[in-house]
Amino acid sequence: MHDKQVGLEIPRDERDGSFTSESVAELIRRVMVEKEGESIRSNAWAMKEIFGNVELNKHCLDEFYRVLETWPNST
Repeated sequence: MHDKQVGLEIPRDERDGSFTSESVAELIRRVMVEKEGESIRSNAWAMKEIFGNVELNKHCLDEFYRVLETWPNST
C-alpha cells in the first residue's frame, strides 16, 4: 500500500519482523490526523471507489472464473 501511496509502511525489526505499538500509533496519527497524510487519505478514498464497487468486483471475479475454466489442462 505504501508504493500505491495509500498507506505508510510500519518500520520492522530486521531480525524478526516485529514492530512496536508505538510505531503503529505514530503512523496512524500521521495518516489520519496530520497534514502529511492528506494525499494518502485522498488516494485511499479514490481506491475505495474501485474496491468498494460490488458490481465491478463481481465482474472481475466472473471473468477470472471464466479464464480458469477455459485454461488448458497441463496434464
